[in-house]
Order: sequence, then C-alpha cells, then structure tokens
Amino acid sequence: MIAKLIAVAETREEAIAKMERALDEFVIEGIKTTIPFHQALMKDERFIKGDYTVKFLEDFEF
Repeated sequence: MIAKLIAVAETREEAIAKMERALDEFVIEGIKTTIPFHQALMKDERFIKGDYTVKFLEDFEF
C-alpha cells in the first residue's frame, strides 16, 4: 500500500462527492494504481445508494 484516501462528511452523498474529487486530483506516477477502479465505484448507482452485498464486487465491472 502506498497511500490511503479517506473522505469524511455528514452524509454519504457528500462523502462520495469528496472522494470523487480527491480521486480525480490524486496523482501517483510510475506504477499502476487502483484509482480507476475506485473512480468507477464512486459512480456506480448501487454503491451510491448503499444497495450492495458482500458479493457486489463479483459482479462489478469497470
């Protein structure tokens, strides 16, 4: 692990918006990262609504 990004807000919606912005501004060079995966996750309707189970990632495509 190189870094950990945490977004805190009063609502889930605000936290997701903060995380989207942080991921868009985060720059790591020289290695592959999971930033594109997390950006896609923040845009997924099921994730946004909080409507997911532990099997969510098995079906998640980005």
